[in-house]
Amino acid sequence: MADPILGAALHSAGALSSSSCYTPQKKTTLWSWEVYWISQASFAWLVLPILGAFFTIPNYTNVLASCPKDAMLRTLALGAIYGVGGLTFGLGIRYIGFSLNYAIAVGISAGLGTIFPLIWNPNDGFVWLLDEKFSTGPGMIVLTGISLSLVGIVFCGWAGALREKTQGDGPSKFTFKTGVPLAIVAGTLSAVFNFALLAGQPLEQAALDAGASDLLKMNAIYPFSNGGAFLVNLVWCVFLMRRNRTGSQLVRLPAKGTGTLAFYYLMALLSGTFWYFQFFFYGMGHANMGESYGFTSWGLHMAMLILFSNIFGTVFREWEGADKLPKRILHVGMLIIVASTLIITYGNYLGEQS
Repeated sequence: MADPILGAALHSAGALSSSSCYTPQKKTTLWSWEVYWISQASFAWLVLPILGAFFTIPNYTNVLASCPKDAMLRTLALGAIYGVGGLTFGLGIRYIGFSLNYAIAVGISAGLGTIFPLIWNPNDGFVWLLDEKFSTGPGMIVLTGISLSLVGIVFCGWAGALREKTQGDGPSKFTFKTGVPLAIVAGTLSAVFNFALLAGQPLEQAALDAGASDLLKMNAIYPFSNGGAFLVNLVWCVFLMRRNRTGSQLVRLPAKGTGTLAFYYLMALLSGTFWYFQFFFYGMGHANMGESYGFTSWGLHMAMLILFSNIFGTVFREWEGADKLPKRILHVGMLIIVASTLIITYGNYLGEQS
């Protein structure tokens, strides 16, 4: 039986893991961005999803053989579109930091990825489920929670924008005009990942038929949804390595500075593991959100990403030197997100009881 409270807790664990995934990058200063990025992406989007599927899905090879090939291709293609979003997301962090990048990109992703699947589904086409989902009492509560989460995300983004303006007349380590467009593109394309998961539902069903746990069934999808993202990022990073002549860093570090190559790969593995476990927990959380309002998983997960990313932004002193007003607005936004999480969870709970 579904347990939305447990589901919210599992989504929280996934969001915490995701918010941690870029922190090891701070320890790989000798690597160029493209070398670090493809190293961590190899673990996050290729190695770990494949290992996770084979270790948690019984007879995974037979699952693949029994699943329609078009479902796999759709999932791979949508994952590739998401990969472009992941690429611009990583770039956005460089220009506007953790907090504001997460607020804009994840805010857009939360809205599009939660609501649009109720209008169009990659397996069924146009479905228009808005009236069905939001016309009941629990549905209205869920809609209130989703709307409130977006308000909280806007507050966090507003706080980040004010932080940019109050950094003084000197050179800023943040580049607002470059980072914000990147974050908008990242949020729009990152929402496609939810469509990749929907397209992979035949893989889920094949995994269940093979005896997979309902909690772990989504692991059957990730080699394709994440694999598509990996292919896009591989092409781009190889291009950058050729242009910047940084490919040699894969086998030896630059002479300047200190550190070992093994340590750098360990940081890439840690970063990739954090990212992969985001959706490992997402799958288990989604299974517990219930059938009626399980679509809220995406928005709930994204809101929690904002919450934890701002906590990390504070830890990394991104708000150091900012005026009191941006900090207060940030705290209000975070409180709104916490409240919205509780409301969405309560709506899901009522939906499962009815």
